[in-house]
Amino acid sequence: MKKITPLLIMAVAMLLFGCANENLSDEIAKLEKQAFSTEGAVEPQTAEQLVDAYCAFATQNPENQASAEYLFKAVNVSMNFDNPQKTIGIIDRMLTEYPDYQKTPTTLFLKGFIYETRFGNYDQARAAYEKYLELYPDGELADDCRASIEYLGLSPDELIKMFE
Repeated sequence: MKKITPLLIMAVAMLLFGCANENLSDEIAKLEKQAFSTEGAVEPQTAEQLVDAYCAFATQNPENQASAEYLFKAVNVSMNFDNPQKTIGIIDRMLTEYPDYQKTPTTLFLKGFIYETRFGNYDQARAAYEKYLELYPDGELADDCRASIEYLGLSPDELIKMFE
């Protein structure tokens, strides 16, 4: 009987954990449908709930391949709402936890973009763009990083004058 008890506890825990994952996956699917199937703008509350659900899934399932994709989706949804600090936090988490994920280079570029456009923090933006170029010198967004560095901090009027 003593040997059965630990096995029983472990089985119940696995069952509960599996149910929690299914519930979270169902919640994500429901929120995605609600957010992306409407013709109008996504409600900020729905977007926030979706971002939180994506992040919760990644927290509960760090080894699951879907976790990196969910964090990437969280970045994209979060970028469109007025909480750039939260977006940067999700990006930093992605860069730390999933450095080899195929969309991590894009995420690093977005970090620079957010620092540049949302915070006006050109030092942090430059650091992110330069890090991208260091890690992915021939990456898909390398030319964009070089251009961003070159024009960093210039006003639209200054850019127009440059191109004239």
